[in-house]
Amino acid sequence: MRSMAITKKARDIMQTDYPAVDKDETLEHAVRVMKKYDSDRVLTFEDDKLVGIMTKKDIMVKLATLRTRNVALGRMHVSSFMTPDPKTVGLETDAATIAQVMVDEGIGSLPVVDDGKVAGLITRWEVANLVEEIGADVKVVDVMVTVPEVLRTTNKVLHARQLLLRYNVIFLPVLDEEGRLVGYLTVDEVADAFLAFHDIVPEKFRKERIEHLLVDDIMRLRPPTVSPDSSVVEALEKMRLKKTKGVAVVHDGKLVGIVTLNELVKLIATRGS
Repeated sequence: MRSMAITKKARDIMQTDYPAVDKDETLEHAVRVMKKYDSDRVLTFEDDKLVGIMTKKDIMVKLATLRTRNVALGRMHVSSFMTPDPKTVGLETDAATIAQVMVDEGIGSLPVVDDGKVAGLITRWEVANLVEEIGADVKVVDVMVTVPEVLRTTNKVLHARQLLLRYNVIFLPVLDEEGRLVGYLTVDEVADAFLAFHDIVPEKFRKERIEHLLVDDIMRLRPPTVSPDSSVVEALEKMRLKKTKGVAVVHDGKLVGIVTLNELVKLIATRGS
């Protein structure tokens, strides 16, 4: 397979207009900022100094716990959800190195710092977009991973959360009782479901009713699909079209794997230099 070096640096691919909040802001406010930027994360500051990152995964992990179950969204603060002291890169860090840091650290974004100040933000999307520069000869079969455990429409959302965390994945296909591919879930849908649930359901009913929240209630329909022989560029294009973090890989009508932004980032890390 042909491999082409990627010459882009952090300064070339970073977002310069990124979501940011003070660490003492409420979770409710931070979620509004995320929505405004159509982002799954927000940089957190204290006195103009970067102190953390809060992501939809952080919300998914912590919002369904007993500790937060009885607290209103407006009374929970970003500082309780964020991951402190995030890794950063410089303006001149090359794309392959950025991708490798994401892979090594198991993270989905890196703030870009210049002279002690945040100049931008790079997420998996900015790195994954670079697969177009590697060449269309890289096939889905070269990067796809097997589905660790399928989700069913009848599974509880709490079970979906458990699988996403246990296998450290960001996208899971959903099958119906006949084994047909009917939908998909990412960390985002689960986090958003917990946020809506917390906002709508009175405190005294949350413990019981969260057990009745099903994958069928929150999954996205018509999952994007590719074949093993498709190019990774096609997989990326379908992710962009659906604004989702993965695609299902289907062969002869059967689900055989997935490709997510994580696999595309790994591809840049290994073949982009």
